[in-house]
Amino acid sequence: MKDSQSNKAIKQNRGRAETERRLIEVALELIQKNGVLAGLNLRQVAEGAGVNRGNIYHYFGSRQDLLRAAINRRFNAFVNAYTKSKAEAGFVARRLRAFASNASNDSNDSMLRALLVLDGDDAVDPMPLYEGQLSQLRQDVIDGDIDKGHDLDALQVALSSFLRGYRIFRLPYAKRVGIKPNELDDRVSRILRTWLEAMKQPPKGS
Repeated sequence: MKDSQSNKAIKQNRGRAETERRLIEVALELIQKNGVLAGLNLRQVAEGAGVNRGNIYHYFGSRQDLLRAAINRRFNAFVNAYTKSKAEAGFVARRLRAFASNASNDSNDSMLRALLVLDGDDAVDPMPLYEGQLSQLRQDVIDGDIDKGHDLDALQVALSSFLRGYRIFRLPYAKRVGIKPNELDDRVSRILRTWLEAMKQPPKGS
């Protein structure tokens, strides 16, 4: 009897995990398809996952909690990629690699956090890796890749704004300029390189 109940509980847990996975994936697909400003329609999410809308509230509690779950899934993948790309790379190479590896990720951490902000969530962390990246910038100063006269807090905010904003608007940017996204990536990357390399020099007026 106990074995039967245990097997039933295992199957229920697996079923719930699978449903949660489908709901998160459909939510990400809809954000990629419709964009951040379109919001997230829970009825469409439920239909896309093949479940009742009530399952969303049962498993996640609210639309914001569903988005947070999606952020956690995306963020864990991002942290793993960031850790691998970081290996012994200098400031310029590291930041260019981050730009290249994440620019084409259209349904990502940046979009999800932006959607939560638009949804009125004032607890969203806009720079979840802030302390670690700021520490790395200090090391870059020691290594001579950034002049010690630069404001590192402001630099990290500027870098985060640049990358997150580009991720969100990459496709509309390319459409507006009239070129393919990959071509825009290359051109923007060259501008980014110029900016990053300039950080080795002291700020003007210092």
